[in-house]
Amino acid sequence: MARLEVVPFADEHLDAAAALLAARHARHREAEPLLPELTEPVAELEREWRSEGASGAFATRSGKPVGYLVAALFTGRNAPASMRAGIAGLALEGDPEAMRDLYAAAAQRWADEGLTRHAVYVPSYDAELVDAWFRLSFGASACMAARATAPEEPFETDVTIRPGTPDDFDEAARLDLAMSEAMLPSPSFSDVPLPSRKELAAEWREGLGDQDQLFLAERNGRIVGLLLLYRRPADLRVPENGIDLADASTEPEARGTGVGRALTTHALRWAHEHGYPIMTTDWRMTNLWASRFWPKRGFRPTFLRLYRSIS
Repeated sequence: MARLEVVPFADEHLDAAAALLAARHARHREAEPLLPELTEPVAELEREWRSEGASGAFATRSGKPVGYLVAALFTGRNAPASMRAGIAGLALEGDPEAMRDLYAAAAQRWADEGLTRHAVYVPSYDAELVDAWFRLSFGASACMAARATAPEEPFETDVTIRPGTPDDFDEAARLDLAMSEAMLPSPSFSDVPLPSRKELAAEWREGLGDQDQLFLAERNGRIVGLLLLYRRPADLRVPENGIDLADASTEPEARGTGVGRALTTHALRWAHEHGYPIMTTDWRMTNLWASRFWPKRGFRPTFLRLYRSIS
């Protein structure tokens, strides 16, 4: 087999890399038809490449492009900086082993710059490519998923579902904080500092848009659960006519009593009736409740977020 040539990613590689991305996405859509069409592969790739701190690698064999990896600087709320290859950040033709060479070439620069936390989004259907990343000591940290909406029958339980209003944002912050607190102990061991309830309430007031829809579950006059639908900007996993299940939380004492199922069936029916045929969501792999609950509600994995820390 001809030798693999790996060089730093540059502007001159954009067109060839975009063709690799288009071919990857076409294969992915064959496996998961709910994914949106890719109409502008160069634009999707440039979104990654023009982001702050972006760098990566590009590979050819006998002059033919075979793969690329591009990551950009990512800084979450109170979280250490990392390098993250987004949804359009990688593509490969042929032997998945070549992705390990691409990472080896790109990651040295990241480590030299003190960026020792690395994340990538990989199409979940491609088991061989996922395995190549696992053999680089990456683990699955989150799952992106989708399902079709439908006129779901209400789930019979003793809660009432109603739309949320700005008057409910303090209670929404309480439930949000409870979900974050659940990520602190085993097996999540989250090290992200928790915001205060007041800070979360301010985020709810500032961040909720006109097209977003908040649903609350009440039991005996008390708010015991929430679910937020969010009009996420379209990309390679979120279609233009889709809606994202961006947040869901049940207070600890009410978990396992049907609150989540009631909220989910209500949201799926609402989305179907309001012209959203596809719903997306995501969850942390170490969130035992979420990682078991959402697949049972019909959500199918589309991408895996894989993560590695070398510090």
